[in-house]
Amino acid sequence: MTRLNFILFFALMFSSLGLVNAQHKARKLYIELEQLNQAEKQYNQEYGQWQLEQSTWAMHSRIEQIAAQQLQMQVPDAKRIQTVNLKQPIMVQQPAVQSGVAK
Repeated sequence: MTRLNFILFFALMFSSLGLVNAQHKARKLYIELEQLNQAEKQYNQEYGQWQLEQSTWAMHSRIEQIAAQQLQMQVPDAKRIQTVNLKQPIMVQQPAVQSGVAK
């Protein structure tokens, strides 16, 4: 009878130690999950700020201002602007090939 009691006592101790260990691991994983969630929120906020900054840097008026001030670029006169209509096929003339004996 005492042998059975010892076996049951040790089984109870090992199972309770396993339970404590499992709870400890679960708490550590939960803390890590919360830290990762906070990092995700921070990265999403930073990504939104980068998108806003990118749209600010790519504004047409800013690019035009830099082109005029730093690169001394100007908009050409209306007489010098040509438009290309892409709806019509572009015909490229190839040089005529002469048949016969090469000279």
